[in-house]
Amino acid sequence: MKSDSIDCDYFMNNFSQLEAPVADCDKIVYNAQTKQILTVIDFMKYLESEERDTLLYLKDWHLKKLRPNDNFYEVPSIFGSDWLNEYAQDHNEDDFMFVYIGPKDSWTPLHVDVYNSFSWSVNVIGRKKWTLFPPGEEEKFKDPLGNLPLLFEYDKYKNVRYFEIIQEKGDAIFVPSGWHHQVTNELDTISINHNWVNACNIEEVWKALEKSLKSVEHEIEEFKDTPEFVDQCQLILKSMFGMDFEHCINFILYIAKKRLGQLYGENPILFNKYTLGKNHVLFDLKKLQKVIDLFDNHPLIVNNCLKINYRYDYFNIKELITKLV
Repeated sequence: MKSDSIDCDYFMNNFSQLEAPVADCDKIVYNAQTKQILTVIDFMKYLESEERDTLLYLKDWHLKKLRPNDNFYEVPSIFGSDWLNEYAQDHNEDDFMFVYIGPKDSWTPLHVDVYNSFSWSVNVIGRKKWTLFPPGEEEKFKDPLGNLPLLFEYDKYKNVRYFEIIQEKGDAIFVPSGWHHQVTNELDTISINHNWVNACNIEEVWKALEKSLKSVEHEIEEFKDTPEFVDQCQLILKSMFGMDFEHCINFILYIAKKRLGQLYGENPILFNKYTLGKNHVLFDLKKLQKVIDLFDNHPLIVNNCLKINYRYDYFNIKELITKLV
């Protein structure tokens, strides 16, 4: 990488035929940027061109998964407790570790992160401007139907509390759960971005999942007396939130079982570098126990409305955790 600009030759020489998702910041359909798949070499040729008739942004690129043996960055220790990517790597699923490469003025719309997760971002090169909204502030600029604008317009909305942050090369930024934000590249920029969940925000994930389900149930409540209502709600929930109850239960129980194993001698390494101490594992288990209780007391589980039943696993895991914490 050159010190002050994107080294397109580096990417063309090392990743030329890999594909990546690319958003068109100038083409908006249904209140979202349109997306396409481009090879890295085609995107780099676009970046090199002096005349551009559109504003493209390579984003959400799973480069770490595509090239796992390329040690082009390491997860900082402060972000090492990362259940989402631990689960994804153990199950060979898409991770939540992304590369973003965008020219000056490319941007990411106003949004809250997937699953109401934490996120962290480090600029490899370039500069970003972040606008972040504490939870609840986004309610002040929703339209009458409850929809958020694609971008927050500073002069249009009054009495909205927000923070503007300029992120320079080498700076890391942490975004808490539930904070809506929008980002603009003020220079040609490359960044590493992660979403992650751990014991500190797993209850926020649960609350967001439950809130999304209630919203879905309200939207299609005219069908609530049909046999397919519960299953349809879960299907819509997965498309909107990114996971349904079954996926979330699998995720929680997997991490709980793994942490219990770690207390009894298993000690896997996270991100090929970090291990968890006993107190950290016990803290994880205590939080997992609380979320398992929340699931176990949800009406869908109590009334056996779902075609999944993990009560036996709940009972065994809760009993083991209770003895430990």
